[in-house]
Amino acid sequence: MLVTQNCVVADPPEYRAPEQTRPLLDVYGAVPTATRVLVVTKEPGSIAHVNFNVRVQSEDAGEGLKAIYFLDYGTAQQSKLLGQTIPASTYNDTGRAATLSWPVNASNGCHFVTLVVAHSSSFQSSNDDRLEPTKADEDASLLVWTVNVNPSSLAPNTLANCPTTVAPAVGQ
Repeated sequence: MLVTQNCVVADPPEYRAPEQTRPLLDVYGAVPTATRVLVVTKEPGSIAHVNFNVRVQSEDAGEGLKAIYFLDYGTAQQSKLLGQTIPASTYNDTGRAATLSWPVNASNGCHFVTLVVAHSSSFQSSNDDRLEPTKADEDASLLVWTVNVNPSSLAPNTLANCPTTVAPAVGQ
């Protein structure tokens, strides 16, 4: 009697380099929460601070991220609060964050604090804060907080006097 043993050896899996993914911002874990108006009251001559912290995940394929906080992003009053780089990592790295300690120096009333996070190549140049329009739709992530500085005691959670942009008329 003759017995043979056969061994089946599968081909090794094909290796593919990791592909970049759009940064994922942990909106629900953001501090402070972005789901309510953030009321900041400060006495004349004093400085109030607000600390922002948002966890960021993405597959970077070796390219770092830029995280930029803006005040009143997209309006005529837009100003940059802080820009920072976040080292490249993998999607499984949940320890990266975009942070800001903001000394609230905005005028009284409603403002928007916007966090923009994208891979470095999605910006127009390495020292520019403007996104490359052709890449922004696929790579940029934004988170916006509504901040009311020294609000009226009658309506502290209102959005009155918030900065606006003028939308172009449709069909004209």
